[in-house]
Amino acid sequence: MHFLTAKLSGQHERMRTPFRYSTDSHRAFTLVELLVVIAIIAVLTALAVPAVGGALESSQRSKCASNMKSIGAGIHLYAAEHHGKLPSINCLNPDTTWIEQLQPYLGTNYTMVRVCPADPRAAQKLRTSHATSYLLNERVEADSFVDENGEVVPGEAVFDRHVRIANPSHAIIAFLGNTNKTATGTDHIHSGLMRSWNGLRREIWPDAFGGGSADGSTGSANYLFADGHVQNITAATLKERVESGQDITVEF
Repeated sequence: MHFLTAKLSGQHERMRTPFRYSTDSHRAFTLVELLVVIAIIAVLTALAVPAVGGALESSQRSKCASNMKSIGAGIHLYAAEHHGKLPSINCLNPDTTWIEQLQPYLGTNYTMVRVCPADPRAAQKLRTSHATSYLLNERVEADSFVDENGEVVPGEAVFDRHVRIANPSHAIIAFLGNTNKTATGTDHIHSGLMRSWNGLRREIWPDAFGGGSADGSTGSANYLFADGHVQNITAATLKERVESGQDITVEF
């Protein structure tokens, strides 16, 4: 009986004692801990941003190369139906651009293929009929290299027909244009300006991917060759060739 009374008394005592939550597991962060967490987040963000940027750049470079390959295929189809002649450029045929001439051969992808995803003026060019990020080599127009008698200047390379391109795998047929060239009529490069680095940079965009240096010598760009292959060439390599005196509009 004494034991039962003591047991009941103990239970009654516990019932009167208020339940207390342990505060150990709900302890607030100290200022030092918060600063450590913030520092870790900052480091992770700093590591993530270049990775995301690199992935975006790689995607844009691949898409640009795909566009160029489609354009190259379109040029070959056009030539097959025009006795081997390549599309003409706007300066001597102001009624049409070369990219417009390729529209039937590029099909439903025409609108997106004509603009490079890395082009900061891509949206503007997509709103403009037949504007393009890509510039054809002026040498596709033989009339740009004739003398007063209408004859091609001796020794001058022209690419108006595939059979006239001596080394198609080393002849650049299309370039990624300087982004300031936004008018529909600016659909080609001027070969005379491509013989100096500064002149070249006014015509094309040699550091489209991973560039940003003041002299444009870092990064790279894609180039379409007459045989249909696309090659990514570093700006530094291009600069070295140009400054050594090589005319890259003839052979690379």
